[in-house]
Amino acid sequence: MKQSSAFNLLTSPLVISFFLLIILLIAMSNGYMNNDEGMWSYMGRIWSEHNMPPYIGAIENKTPGIFELFAISHILFGVNVFFVRALGVIAILLSSLTIYVTGRELHSHLAGIFSMVIFGLTMTWSLLDGKYTAQTETFMVLFSTLSFYFVIKGVGSPKWRFWIFLSGLSMGLALAFKQIALTTAIALFIFFLLYGAYGLTNKDKIVGIFLVCLGVIISTFLSLAPLLFSNVSLREYIDGAWLILLNPGSSASAMLRIKGFFHIFLNSRIVVFYPFLGLFIGQSDLIKHRYFIGLLIWMLFDFIGVNASGYYYGHQIKQLIPSLSIIIGILLGNFLLRHIIEKSELTKYTSVLLIFIIVLLFPFQSLIGYKAMNGYVDNEKELGMWLKENTKENDYVYIAGGRGNAILSYCGRISSSKYFNMIFVTSDKDGEQLLSDLKEKPPLYFLKPSVDIGIKIDEFVSNNYKLVYTKQEYEIFKWKSD
Repeated sequence: MKQSSAFNLLTSPLVISFFLLIILLIAMSNGYMNNDEGMWSYMGRIWSEHNMPPYIGAIENKTPGIFELFAISHILFGVNVFFVRALGVIAILLSSLTIYVTGRELHSHLAGIFSMVIFGLTMTWSLLDGKYTAQTETFMVLFSTLSFYFVIKGVGSPKWRFWIFLSGLSMGLALAFKQIALTTAIALFIFFLLYGAYGLTNKDKIVGIFLVCLGVIISTFLSLAPLLFSNVSLREYIDGAWLILLNPGSSASAMLRIKGFFHIFLNSRIVVFYPFLGLFIGQSDLIKHRYFIGLLIWMLFDFIGVNASGYYYGHQIKQLIPSLSIIIGILLGNFLLRHIIEKSELTKYTSVLLIFIIVLLFPFQSLIGYKAMNGYVDNEKELGMWLKENTKENDYVYIAGGRGNAILSYCGRISSSKYFNMIFVTSDKDGEQLLSDLKEKPPLYFLKPSVDIGIKIDEFVSNNYKLVYTKQEYEIFKWKSD
């Protein structure tokens, strides 16, 4: 094969997409149903089977996009994770292509390729929960990245109003998957005024801002439509998706924040990006370009978003990856194009650098998963199926603590309370409501982990239940009157 042909394959977006697809499919097949997936799977099941929609039938502090995907998944395939994970794989691939065309539009084909490879590989890292492609951030990132691309497409176009409206629609969909997209939305407004609206009149700039806001509002109400049809009020949505974020425990303590920050940004694989960002020192003239300033602002607000809760779960870091990838891609592309004039030399150095990046960022840990291990047992599924076999359809169960969501999903039964996950029991009022629910709809089986579940609930269990089984981390209690 000629050198030029090999180079064209190496730098082909379609070839890179296929390469990423293989990696993503292997990674998503290795992970068992995790706690978040179990939570959304349970909520999708009780919504589709029992007309118990989010915010009424079950408490979870997310906007509705992810619940709707899992409800569709349950209607089509029953209890599973692979349908939504497959959608997540598609979302990552579309995001990668969007990042490629963004880098190409703003700078060059090489910048786009570098950006695409960096983004696609990093999103599959174990550090970023790469096996669990069904995470909310996966879909949020797709739509937020598209929103910036639509602004770029509108620059200099007679149809710029159409592209700006699409940008707003896309950002609204990003917000439909996670509230923290608000920080990226602020960056979008600044990016539009700084780059997208350059040369427009003040009147047109106001029109552009209005169109973005209109798009956000329309797509927000479209995402709410299934909830509204299930008799969820706007008040219940606002309380369940937004005001709940003000509850105690929604953000980490100062010490936990400091520890998490230093771990992620100074003692994790993220540090491999810092030398690439250092290339800016020799290319500071990029700051003269409005688009590059806009990208830096985008990264800054993504950084704020990643740090907002202070918990630094791996999937939360995904928000930072699109802007970071595009900036590094442009720095690398600009460096090569500036310093290497000969086409043959450019081909050689680009190929070497691209292969180096692939090896450096390759998600080795994500490809070695639990299902690849000898003797793999899905303990949560096993316990869930045990509960299903030992209960009837109209029996309730309750799994205390915050880690039993996959068990609850697999067991096919309904929790006694909308507080099926105790991480959202954050006040005395919530605790009283949970206790009231347990008394009104006593579970046949009460699973108690080795965590503090509250004195009153402990008393309720000791007075009404007998210990019948101990499995994994749970003591399994059965209603005495049965």
